[in-house]
Amino acid sequence: MRDYTLGYVPGLLQTAGYAREIFLTWPRPRSETELANAITVRMIRQHRLTATEHPLELVALIDEAVLLRPVGGAPVMRAQLAHLVAAAELPTVTLHVLPLSLGARQGLSASFTLLSFADMPDLTYVEHPMGAVHMEKEADVVTATLAFDQLRSLALNPEDSVGLIRRAAERL
Repeated sequence: MRDYTLGYVPGLLQTAGYAREIFLTWPRPRSETELANAITVRMIRQHRLTATEHPLELVALIDEAVLLRPVGGAPVMRAQLAHLVAAAELPTVTLHVLPLSLGARQGLSASFTLLSFADMPDLTYVEHPMGAVHMEKEADVVTATLAFDQLRSLALNPEDSVGLIRRAAERL
């Protein structure tokens, strides 16, 4: 899984507190039960990163602005940033931060995810306020792959990314 997230921490790397705050921003109101279920599902999905059989491999590109946005206030954000540092240590996770100093660049208009499967063609997945779109056309997947690769080449390496995350946590 290759995930480029512009406005928030990728779902597979979110804490429950952070996920709750993100789910509360969605345009469709949810009952407390629906909200709790959505958070539970998100947390269960994260176990794929540490599964002993066929673990999910994640390459995540996160915009630096995500680290500076105090989602849920300082306590929630501190826990989230600590979780990102811990996740970056997993052998299945490669985490890169795109620094704000890049200025205008490709990828400022939308986040997207590339999914690769052993027995199926790759696909691109884009979430938006009204739902999500899966794109399977080869040209769309190739375009998304090129965009992801270009963004990754602009991003900080994993070690410098973790250093930036730690500095953001210290400022809270």
